[in-house]
Amino acid sequence: MNTEKQRLVECSSAEEALESLCHWFFEDRISVEGCEPVAADALPDAYRKLLVHNEHMTERLSAYHEQPVSLHVLHERRKGDLYSRNVLLTLGDSDFAVEFGIMRMNLAFVSSDVRAEIESGETPLGTILVQHEVLRKIEPKWYLRFDADSPMASHFGRKTASEVYGRVGIIHCNDEPAIELLEIVRDNKYTSDESTS
Repeated sequence: MNTEKQRLVECSSAEEALESLCHWFFEDRISVEGCEPVAADALPDAYRKLLVHNEHMTERLSAYHEQPVSLHVLHERRKGDLYSRNVLLTLGDSDFAVEFGIMRMNLAFVSSDVRAEIESGETPLGTILVQHEVLRKIEPKWYLRFDADSPMASHFGRKTASEVYGRVGIIHCNDEPAIELLEIVRDNKYTSDESTS
């Protein structure tokens, strides 16, 4: 498997960025099946509130769902200081997934304490950066729509399938493009009869 994909700052399209972020975890092109770029102002209202901002998704999701979110690392890969993982964020102690994400990070741009906490996989990335007061700037670059039957939408395990939306972006730490993200979210709120199973 080719592990030398281009960085997001070198990508010229949402499709290139998505393939670059996903290549460690998914077969060729599975990440872009049933996916199309969308403009920020074309997003449905709830998704615009969830995605079009310069905040950490952990903060925005917690506020939207009125509950804290928990991190579940599905897979992770390392190559030197380059660390990548795909994750689910769920509401509290439930298995109700509110985000599927992929993070790729150059750990050389953060302190050893921050690095150790990120690699432990216990706390959402945004929470760690806020708690450690890491100087950061969040830059959303592209927005995406995923069909209800796409591989990416399947991470939410919806009983009533519907399309989902996401964003690809960069977090600059101390003015360096240190973290690259794919963040796909659901807009429906938790009910007692709905879970990821």
